[in-house]
Amino acid sequence: MHFNPLVLVLFVLISHISKAQIAFDNLTFTDATIIDANHPKPLEHQTLIVKDGIIKEIFADGSRKTPDSSNVIALNGKYLIPGLIDTHVHMATDPTEVDNRASTLNVLNRMLYSGVTSVRDMAGDARTLASLSRDAMTGDITSPDIYYSALMAGPVFFEDPRTVSSSKGFLSGHAPFMRAVSDTTNLVLAVAEAKGTGATGIKLYANLSGPLAAKIITEAKKQGIMVWGHAWLQGARPSDLVKAGISSVSHVPLLIYDNFDSIPVSWRAKHNEKFWDDSAHIHTSLFELMKANNTILDATLLTYKLAAKDEKSRWYYQYQIGKRLIADAYKVGVKICTGTDDDQEQFVQYEMKLLVNEGGFSNIDALIAATKNGAEAIGIEKTHGTIEPGKVADLVVLQQNPLEKIENVDSVYLVIKKGKIYKK
Repeated sequence: MHFNPLVLVLFVLISHISKAQIAFDNLTFTDATIIDANHPKPLEHQTLIVKDGIIKEIFADGSRKTPDSSNVIALNGKYLIPGLIDTHVHMATDPTEVDNRASTLNVLNRMLYSGVTSVRDMAGDARTLASLSRDAMTGDITSPDIYYSALMAGPVFFEDPRTVSSSKGFLSGHAPFMRAVSDTTNLVLAVAEAKGTGATGIKLYANLSGPLAAKIITEAKKQGIMVWGHAWLQGARPSDLVKAGISSVSHVPLLIYDNFDSIPVSWRAKHNEKFWDDSAHIHTSLFELMKANNTILDATLLTYKLAAKDEKSRWYYQYQIGKRLIADAYKVGVKICTGTDDDQEQFVQYEMKLLVNEGGFSNIDALIAATKNGAEAIGIEKTHGTIEPGKVADLVVLQQNPLEKIENVDSVYLVIKKGKIYKK
């Protein structure tokens, strides 16, 4: 085992500046306590060998010889978790120009240093997102890796100013990444053009019928691109989308539309907790269907929580519905990931806390939602989401145990993305 004095020097230096990035080809972390989907009980005193951004070996401290050329960092029992994943962000949609590049880079920087190493952008200007995604992948910007979608919705949606702004230069509804579709659309071409934008998935949005949504999903599978979507599309119920084979659905309150055509008028007011406990549920058949089809639920509970402060707004009753439905889905065993959808006012750690404190999740299941399940929702589960040999070294070192208290996900000591160390 070789301890490179340069590592010590750099760690001394970074204690005197706000942020730093350290890049080595070979790293050895010793005395790590691993917590992930494969280790729901902490695995203590472990050594990780990282080479060229990939986890090569994991073994008990002292049980094998470490490479002489490796730079050794002793974690002294600190907690090692996979990099966190936010499955619902929007980086390039705001028509007020809030999403300018300087502001976006600032948010991405703060995200990464907080422990978020991958995000899924759920519809925006794919030209901007492709550029950001490339720069994040190459390390030209300090950012989580960015995976993004191409949006398809009914023609009426394209009067929305967000679509006009995001597809500037195209006639609204005719951009390959923001497409108005109807029963007469050439879906083979539309899906091919969406895939050609570099999108990882197609997002289904408003005013699509169940049969049309099913046709898009079928064609996308033929062409090898994932399909994500809102859980309710006005013309398509949640169960329609699940039966059609959609990969993930977003916004847990929308699941109520599997039982109702619209929210009952009597619900659109302030009620006590007992009223919501008695009322805000759906038939478990939808949850069983989601479980059977491996449909992942992108809950986005956070965005409803933040907007529910006004008890007279629709957000209030949607949050009351949402936090009960997420608890029901969790009890049945639906796979759930963590998305924020809050214009990055709060990061995914807040969503994890809500899942535990208001959704009834165990701490380890909230962590799995933000790592393994998030990777599967994006389609990167073969390379991300757990700590094991062969996977990308996207990792977070915590000073305190997140299984003892979910708020300990904020106790970030350092972040590793593709083997590069980021430390505040």
